[in-house]
Amino acid sequence: MHLDLHLHTTCSDGSVTPEALVVAAEGAGLHAIAVTDHDTTAGVEPARRTAEARGRLTVVAGTELTCSLVGREAHLLAYGIDPAHAAMGGFVERGAALRRARLDAMLGRLRALGVVVGADDVELEAECAAVGRPHLARALVRTGAVESVEEAFTRYLGDGRPAYVPSRGPDVREGIAAIAAAGGLSVWAHPALEDAREFARLRELGLDGVEALRPSFDPATSIALERAAREHGLVVTGGSDWHGGSRPPLGAWFVTEAHVGAFLQRLGLRAR
Repeated sequence: MHLDLHLHTTCSDGSVTPEALVVAAEGAGLHAIAVTDHDTTAGVEPARRTAEARGRLTVVAGTELTCSLVGREAHLLAYGIDPAHAAMGGFVERGAALRRARLDAMLGRLRALGVVVGADDVELEAECAAVGRPHLARALVRTGAVESVEEAFTRYLGDGRPAYVPSRGPDVREGIAAIAAAGGLSVWAHPALEDAREFARLRELGLDGVEALRPSFDPATSIALERAAREHGLVVTGGSDWHGGSRPPLGAWFVTEAHVGAFLQRLGLRAR
């Protein structure tokens, strides 16, 4: 079974719709995927409906929550959640509000730099609630402020650039609690190797797993993260963090039962 457990759609900062993601995943030879848009579950049901109608792909309900951990940003992947659960709904609403506040702050910084782009321009780029820097970058291109998304990040929106505003979210313990209340498993998304020092504390808070397998990780990093996760009783997951496009193409990287068997067992996942 080929799986990719970290995928984005146009409901956050991906470039394909949930429906198109399902079709593309089937064509790429995947058997199960997780829809993990930033701070929203809006893409889950459209993807599930498409998968049910086609009957070949398993879709795991998920999201990627923006949280704060000791004053810095950390992301939690939620798997197997009830997207309609009140705890999850409340948390993602807070996340969406914080994203809107961040957008307003970045728009203000751009205005101070003489670059005028309105919130309505950004809304045209965002199909769902999880608006972010990629949507603002595309709005800057469409309004003629820059020639490319890359230029938007290089000149204005990249980390440390003049219009950059750090993202923030509720404390990570609140994210773990919301995921558990919604019946899901919480996984630390794309941790750095030095983050392993936090595994024990987060396990005590209820963290279930660590995303140790990613195409951007070298083998030594993945091995070290896997070892640290298992030492603390955490399951291991893996995903490409694919947002669209062809580099790398969807399905070129995947995990199998041999990589994430303990996670699949806890999730009760069976492919079609």
